[in-house]
Amino acid sequence: MTQAILHLTEEFISEDLDYYFSGARDKNNQIRPDDNILSMTPVSDQLSFETEGDKAGNFFFPTLPNILDRIYIGTSIPLFANNWGASLLLQLLKVLIPDGTIILPVYPEGQAQEKGYWSRSFLENIFLSRQRWTGFSNVRAENDGVMSLRVGRKWPDPIPSTIEWFYQQRANMMLEDLLVSSGNHGIQAVYSSLIDNVWKNYTHSAVVERIILDHFGAKTSVTIQNLTNDYGLLITDLLLSPYVSVVKGVTYKTSVVQENVARNFHHYFAPYTKDRHLITAYDANSSVPNEKSDVVCVFNSLNGSSDSDLILLGTAWKQVKPGGLLIVYEDSGVNNQRTRAEELNKLLEKFGSVQFYSSIVASRIQENTAISHYSTIQENYLVKEKRDKTRVFRVVNKAH
Repeated sequence: MTQAILHLTEEFISEDLDYYFSGARDKNNQIRPDDNILSMTPVSDQLSFETEGDKAGNFFFPTLPNILDRIYIGTSIPLFANNWGASLLLQLLKVLIPDGTIILPVYPEGQAQEKGYWSRSFLENIFLSRQRWTGFSNVRAENDGVMSLRVGRKWPDPIPSTIEWFYQQRANMMLEDLLVSSGNHGIQAVYSSLIDNVWKNYTHSAVVERIILDHFGAKTSVTIQNLTNDYGLLITDLLLSPYVSVVKGVTYKTSVVQENVARNFHHYFAPYTKDRHLITAYDANSSVPNEKSDVVCVFNSLNGSSDSDLILLGTAWKQVKPGGLLIVYEDSGVNNQRTRAEELNKLLEKFGSVQFYSSIVASRIQENTAISHYSTIQENYLVKEKRDKTRVFRVVNKAH
């Protein structure tokens, strides 16, 4: 039996495996993995399906269909209840043999809602597991905190998302890079960068979706802008989401991206987003467009200089409609340090009171509320995140 398990990083391998090898989770030995199970992460530079020694492979690497009996999802992997997460499960089903199974952790309804994670009802609503003979994929409760997902008599409908685009188009983009690059090293660099952007968007889209739900609700029509270098990933997923009513968006590119990737992305999603999504270059010297939005995001676009960052944030603030939100997120460079986080807080406090949302779970951080997690390591990171306010989503509401 060929099996693989997905981890957030190699740091979580032991804990993720213990969750499934534990007798408490598998009293009847129904879901226990094999000892030779392959560990894989989304951040490994080992871009192959096979692993070498103790090094984890990368589970985004192109693989043939029908090659695995089981795929386990470690407790360290975010379980965000959004289109991206559901679409990932659908892509993973394609890697399984016809009778293969995805084994995954599932939170009780209340805890899942608290974290913005998937629950049994979330999966059943998408995969219609209780209609075996006319429905799609079967979701089954295996034991406490563990469920399984199998392909039923009929394949689920496609779930449009940026992760679907990545899985469907990765081979085409790699082939184009092969034709113009000097060799495999160049392809790996481009491919690793693309994986990084696509994987980060899982969290970005889930947390921004939660922020929109908290502030606007599910039915209020919302417009959004994003100042970033993500090809338009974030706004595309929000436009496709059935859980919020994002009706129009603008992505301002802050850097030059791979031309073939940007072109492929635009053509793939044009039938879905039509004229609702404008992707354009950001020019700091140009005048601020007249059209304002309900939500303005600034993601990974600050340079660490208080003066220039304040100017950029001021420009973004002017774009926010009264009653709207400015959302700022940085996960690179000096912002990982507590001192930089405090500087960023002070910059944003010039505009108003700052709320914080976690980047581990899709929840607002509240000082007197602890958030539990199946992963002890992640639970410790949640405590550190609340204390240091690093790698959090910062939200400022513009008063009416």
